[in-house]
Amino acid sequence: MRLENWHTKDIFQGIIDRAEEGANAVMDEVVTASQRKLSGLVDSPPIVRAPGWSSADISFIPQSGDKKGKLVEFHTDKRWVGRRTPDNLHDSIRRTNKAGSGNVRVYAGNFKVYWARYIELGYTDLGGKHHAGYHYLRAPFHDIKRKTVKTIKDHIEGK
Repeated sequence: MRLENWHTKDIFQGIIDRAEEGANAVMDEVVTASQRKLSGLVDSPPIVRAPGWSSADISFIPQSGDKKGKLVEFHTDKRWVGRRTPDNLHDSIRRTNKAGSGNVRVYAGNFKVYWARYIELGYTDLGGKHHAGYHYLRAPFHDIKRKTVKTIKDHIEGK
């Protein structure tokens, strides 16, 4: 006995697509919860510097080492020199995924908001004082992860 032409790839791809939609819906909830948690963050006044790119031509004569007494010159790469503005961390939180990969992630920060990780994990400032992390990404994810499987299952079943 044989079953032919029942289009297994199409059927299973439809199920996978709906499951991925469910995963996207879950991570979208994490993004909104993270942004909501950040809006309640009371922080010191922001340090604001005009945004822009900077590079430099460096030249000096070392007083010790292998190149002692010889001119050393180099050019630095461009780097972003803008500083914190009130909403740039909030706006940098986003969900990313590659269609069909089954990999859905939430990120915060970018090259301009490189300090997003420090807020999440904690940091030690130049004065040696440690600042505990403020888990604006982890806490919402852990709150939502218990209902993740149910949400994805509901999307597969079309609820």
